[in-house]
Amino acid sequence: MPNALERLEIPLRLTFPVISCQTFEVGRAESVFQKVASKIGQQGKPFESVNFQFLPMPKNIESAAKKHGDMGVVIFDQYFFDRMKVNPETLPALKASLKQLENLGVNYVICGKESLKEEFVYHITLPPMQQDDIVELIKSCEKSIGTDSVFTDSERSELANHARGLSFTQMSNVFNYSAYLKHKGQPYLEEVRREKSHILRDVGLDVLPTINISEVGGMTNIKEFLQVRKAGWDRDLPVKGVLLAGVPGGGKTLIAKAAASVLGTTLLRLDFGKFYSKFVGETERQFNRALQTIDQIAPVVVLIDEMEKYLGAAQGEHEISQRLLGSFLFWLQERKEKVFIVGTANRVHSLPPELMRAGRWDKAFFVDLPTDEEKVVIFNIHLRKNGADPDRFNMATLLKQSKGFTGAEIEQSVVDAMYLANASDAVMDNDMLLDALSQVTPTSETRREDIEAIQQLKKQGFYPANKAAEPVEAENVRKIIQ
Repeated sequence: MPNALERLEIPLRLTFPVISCQTFEVGRAESVFQKVASKIGQQGKPFESVNFQFLPMPKNIESAAKKHGDMGVVIFDQYFFDRMKVNPETLPALKASLKQLENLGVNYVICGKESLKEEFVYHITLPPMQQDDIVELIKSCEKSIGTDSVFTDSERSELANHARGLSFTQMSNVFNYSAYLKHKGQPYLEEVRREKSHILRDVGLDVLPTINISEVGGMTNIKEFLQVRKAGWDRDLPVKGVLLAGVPGGGKTLIAKAAASVLGTTLLRLDFGKFYSKFVGETERQFNRALQTIDQIAPVVVLIDEMEKYLGAAQGEHEISQRLLGSFLFWLQERKEKVFIVGTANRVHSLPPELMRAGRWDKAFFVDLPTDEEKVVIFNIHLRKNGADPDRFNMATLLKQSKGFTGAEIEQSVVDAMYLANASDAVMDNDMLLDALSQVTPTSETRREDIEAIQQLKKQGFYPANKAAEPVEAENVRKIIQ
């Protein structure tokens, strides 16, 4: 099978008279076609980039070809569609030149955002930039600030992954700025995310921040699973993703953020609610556009939160939901790009059976309430995050007061205690945190039936995200923290 550049080479080598390349990246397209043309034959094919005034009429085509004798020539025209708007003779002139193009062995390449829909036109797709191409662009941008060693090889690889989906010009701008920031010792990846978020927001996708997996308390089984998948991901083995079931606040979204960090790529949120439209067919069109964009910017991690809200039989929208489900399932099955999906659900029983069958996901996990051991880690994480020393707290009393709490409820209690301390102009202590914990009615009480249903998912082929629950004795608390 020919690679992407070789597929571009074929119509040039076979001298197809008129070639249309629909792309926003006209600047990169010119560079790519010039590179491909130089590979053809022993001496390559001459390459001519024409100006706005150039009209593709026979005498102009002949004049461009005769500059290079009998070698044939690739004429690159990025102004064709702009010229058509001001000169109605543009398309008739090209049609009149078809015989001339064939006789002279000329390829006339039309490049732009639009597409020329004529039967004599051969349509071709500009391949996306490959990892090696992006890394080379990063290196050239490093030289722009006077050095060629701003980033390490691993940093270049990570930067390239995050930049997938940007145009050549956007990449150049971002890499130049990122190299400057790195040279000054400042964070630089956020700049890539910011640029990407502007583009993706238009198609209903949000870029979410990632977190280090160490910031996730508990869920040891999922963490181990992600590390195993990381090894396969790096070797381009097929990946699908995970389905996470659990109550709100259990840490499902945190896992998605950690997964993107482990895999070293961007995290996107696919929100089905953004695609619903009152216009017939518009919902599916917008949704499919979002899926195509995801493929274009791969490798990427995609979070689909609370899937049951949109892929079930919603009231009054059953038909639309079913069509979206069909499109989504087809994409899940047929996609070829490196896309790792983290799907979450609070009520698994509401999900359609087609989404649950074997093979849709690499693995399905249920996220239970954190164990005592996991809660110790969660308390430790959030106390440190809020500037408190865990050594100053009586973890045994905190574990007792937080019985049945989710990770999110523990986090919020720590934040509430911090505000309480701030209001008193004091340092947060154990009593303040106990007081904050006492004000929370845990999800395990308000949604007891949901918790019980989730705990039964093991019988349906779901794997526990958490380790088996074991009570933590007071004397072992310190060991866990350390």
